[in-house]
Amino acid sequence: MLMCPACGSKNRSGARFCWSCAAPLAAVSQSSARPSLDDTLWLAATLADSDSSSSTQQAATGQTAPLKPPELDQEESMDQPQNQAPRLFGGRYELIEVSPDGPVVALDHKPWQRCWACGETGNEAGEAFCINCGAALEQRRYRGMITPAVAPAGLALIPSVIDEDARNILPAIWDKLEDGEHILVLLHDSGRGPVVPPLDETVALRVGRHLVRLLASLNHQGMTIGDLEPEQLEVTAAGEPRLRDASGLNWIEISQRSAVAVADMVKLASLLEALTDTPRTTQRLEEDKALAATMGNYNLTALLRRVRTGSIMSIDEFAGQLEALLIDRTHPIPLRQIPGALSDTGVVRAHNEDSLFTLNMSLSNTSEQRAWGLYMVADGMGGHAAGEIASGLAIRGAAEIVLSEYLSLVIDSNADYDDQQAQAIVHRAVMRANDYILREGQMRDNDMGSTLTMALVVGDRATIANVGDSRTYLYRDGKLKRVTRDHSLVMRLVELGQIEDKDIYTHPQRNAVLRSLGDKPDVQVDIFSTRLYSGDALLLCSDGQWEMTQDPEMERVIAANGDPQRACEAFIRAANQAGGEDNVTSVLVRLLE
Repeated sequence: MLMCPACGSKNRSGARFCWSCAAPLAAVSQSSARPSLDDTLWLAATLADSDSSSSTQQAATGQTAPLKPPELDQEESMDQPQNQAPRLFGGRYELIEVSPDGPVVALDHKPWQRCWACGETGNEAGEAFCINCGAALEQRRYRGMITPAVAPAGLALIPSVIDEDARNILPAIWDKLEDGEHILVLLHDSGRGPVVPPLDETVALRVGRHLVRLLASLNHQGMTIGDLEPEQLEVTAAGEPRLRDASGLNWIEISQRSAVAVADMVKLASLLEALTDTPRTTQRLEEDKALAATMGNYNLTALLRRVRTGSIMSIDEFAGQLEALLIDRTHPIPLRQIPGALSDTGVVRAHNEDSLFTLNMSLSNTSEQRAWGLYMVADGMGGHAAGEIASGLAIRGAAEIVLSEYLSLVIDSNADYDDQQAQAIVHRAVMRANDYILREGQMRDNDMGSTLTMALVVGDRATIANVGDSRTYLYRDGKLKRVTRDHSLVMRLVELGQIEDKDIYTHPQRNAVLRSLGDKPDVQVDIFSTRLYSGDALLLCSDGQWEMTQDPEMERVIAANGDPQRACEAFIRAANQAGGEDNVTSVLVRLLE
């Protein structure tokens, strides 16, 4: 017997925690199995003094006190006479909520039989804490359902599912027991809540990939999952979906299997629409423009429309399309990046307040090619010895974040590409640039500031950000298209319809910037994501470039110069020949297979 050093209670040999107060038993040999990390977390949440009230124990475990059972009529209380102990299903569970269609809520009257935290079955009646992990052995509620023993359905069929991967997507069973003519199945509460729509498309694709495999496995075994709603779904720590309920699980008659498989597929499409808040459309758009030229612009919305309209009739085809879409979103094509860059003071200004940054990396390993690039242009403001410092700080701050949080990680990792992750890192990069300029300006008592436009290029994906009126363009098929939006007074006037786009270049207030780095702590950042193709080019430039040369001239220069560096030299010459009224900076990146 082991004596608890905290409360003096006697414990059985091998106990790791006192059954009375949950104190660790130091007498346990070091060779004994140590608690897992989860056990340790449970212990930290459930330790309590021996004289603690049950409410204190509940607060420590994070569990709310069991709700007072509702008043039940004679039938609902299973003919329980008043003033008598409740009838326990299987001698253990009190059914405190019973629905006519099967769902129940059961209260565990013998929690020591199996610890809710670690599964220990060596505890005994009357012990307040688990001798293995120290968790409070309190009465807990479990959701579940009751089905007839002669015709089990719903949760009772989960153990019948042959495919282990499919069972891992179905709800986890806490207990299953038979009492008379009924089977009670109770669910394990993971502590996770249901998913909260809308989900990012990539996340929804991962969820859909698992669920369509579940449907295929169940249909192959002659089963159906029934209706699917967002509240039935949770996502594990590993990012994989798991159903919180499967009360609709049932067998399918052989003659109905084909029709039910199609119906299940449509139900899954409806679930994915709900998870992504996708508007429902039914028109077939010429097979969605031949899958949007081999997947590039094909999206989940188009795929779900094809399922609903009957263009996809096979669950295997649905699974293949989901997988192809997911691969398309998470595995960029490794386009080769060829950059050129140049900055010049111009003709009028005495010093150059612009800064630029280019970084191009590639990796070839086990026949796998990957490519990354980071490109930035910043136009400083604040006068001599302030504007150039501001633009330099913008470049430095943004580069630090991308290099430390993204590029250094992806080289050593085979993790899938995540567009939302890239956008979040780019946003943090711009905010770091803004912070650096703010702090330097406060130290110098100077209102320095800077514009910034940047592009993080991963294979054929570009995440672009800008603050101010430095621009990023996409050059494709001989045409230059502006990706970013100027944060300037003249652009605002264009948007309001007070001037035309061509008036931007001559308006007397064309240099008035409405948003810049260093202006305030919570600067608003515009972020764009775009797909790149072989033959495209990205052009990042300061206003001294695009104001002097304008879009048609820049198109001509790019078309005439295959070498990006020579193109940048031509940009500078053209801007200076047009007057060179400001500093001129350009970064041109060509994308090739």
